[in-house]
Parts: sequence; structure tokens; C-alpha cells
Amino acid sequence: MTQRLKDKVAVITGAASGIGRATALRFLEEGASVVATDVNQGALGTLVEEIGDSGQVEAIAADVTRRADTEGVVEKAVTRFGRLDILVNSAGITPRTVDPSADFEARWDAVMAVNAKGTFLMCHAAVEAMRRNDGNGGAIVNVASIMGLVGYPTSLPFSDGFTAYPHSKGAVVQLTRDMGVRLAQEGIRINAVCPGFVYTALTENVIDDPEVHETMRKLHALGRMGQPEEIANVIAFLASDEASFVAAAVWPVDGGYTAA
Repeated sequence: MTQRLKDKVAVITGAASGIGRATALRFLEEGASVVATDVNQGALGTLVEEIGDSGQVEAIAADVTRRADTEGVVEKAVTRFGRLDILVNSAGITPRTVDPSADFEARWDAVMAVNAKGTFLMCHAAVEAMRRNDGNGGAIVNVASIMGLVGYPTSLPFSDGFTAYPHSKGAVVQLTRDMGVRLAQEGIRINAVCPGFVYTALTENVIDDPEVHETMRKLHALGRMGQPEEIANVIAFLASDEASFVAAAVWPVDGGYTAA
């Protein structure tokens, strides 16, 4: 089987769990060298243990809300592997993962800092590195959400209209379009995937409620929620040369949720 990312160098944020983890594993299968980064150092170590000493992976604990960290991750990728070809922005949180004692403003700030600002900072650092690729550009795939395209359904108890998650993912969608149009002129393709509800750490504390789980499942035309590997499949395509004519695009990967 041809490895579609052979000899490519990728940075993947949020790589210790969920979609980021599945993407890191898929990229390694596709022949990429991967710099896996996450704020959760323990989970990152578990990922590295699973991968083993392949020589193709470098793990770095970093906080995407800090400019020094984002620039440090990119610098490490270039130092270790010689350049940067791909960035996948998968780091993300929901208000449910923020300190429950925080008020609505603090929760909004925390979610926007990781999901929107973190994506922005990583893109900025990555683009600077990709501009040094002798005209070969690069590819960035942002993990947004269907909630960046539509509002939370009233059948789910996730939002009162002041919940930062859809606001932050809407920012990622527009960031992708605006940066994507501008950077396409430099051979840097920026696209986004918008997953439906997926079985990850971000949903495990809500699917424990059977009624909520069933409601979430039925919202998708396919009649089920997604798996992280199914999102990683699309990310791998968008990052590869097979998607060479895809730029500034926003791809729902949602089992038909947004069309139903």
C-alpha cells in the first residue's frame, strides 16, 4: 500500500487523546514523521509507549494558548526533522472540562483560549516554518465542529446560548476560510473538518446518560455517532497531496447531521 504521507513532517496538537491521537497513529501508518503535542504529559507518554521507538515520532508537552509553547513545538519539529509540511490543530476543550466552580465568563475565556486562540497561534507558527519550504508550501487541517456551522439543538442540554464551544468552533471555521484564501497564494492549503458527535473524552461524560446518548445518536442521518479514526481518515486525505486542489474548505464529517 502506498503511504500517502511518506517523508512528510507533521505537528499534531491534542495528540494524546481522541481525534488527535487517532490522527497521530494514522499519520505514522501513512509514513509521516510526527511531532505529537498535548498539555497532558502523562497521556502523551502513554501514546509514545504504544508507538514504540520508531524514530518517526517526537512528543512534546505544550500549551497551545501560550505563544512561546506553540513556537517551540514548531521549532522542535524543524530541528528534529528538517522542516514542517503539515499541521493538524486538534487540541480542544468544552465548558464541561473547565473548572465547574468558574463563572460563565471564565469558562468562555478558557474555551476560546484553547479552541480559537490556540488554533490561531499554532497556524501562525506553522506558516512561518512552511514559508521556508523552498516554495513547496504545506497543509494545515483544523479540527472545528458541526457546532461551528449550526447551533446546539434544543433537544440537548448543552447550551443556554452563552456556551463558548460553538462560538469557538465558529471562529475556527472562519479562521480557516480567511487564512485559507490568503495562504493558498503561497501554496499553503488550509482546510477544516467539522466532526459530528464522536466518541472521545469530550463526550464520555454526557453519553453516560442513556437518554442524552440516544438523542445524540439519532441526530445523525447514519443513526450513530462517529469514531475518532473516521475523522482521522479525512484529515489524512486533506493533509495529503491527493487533496492538492482543496483549499479554504470546511468539510462536515458528521454522518449526515448537518444535512438532515
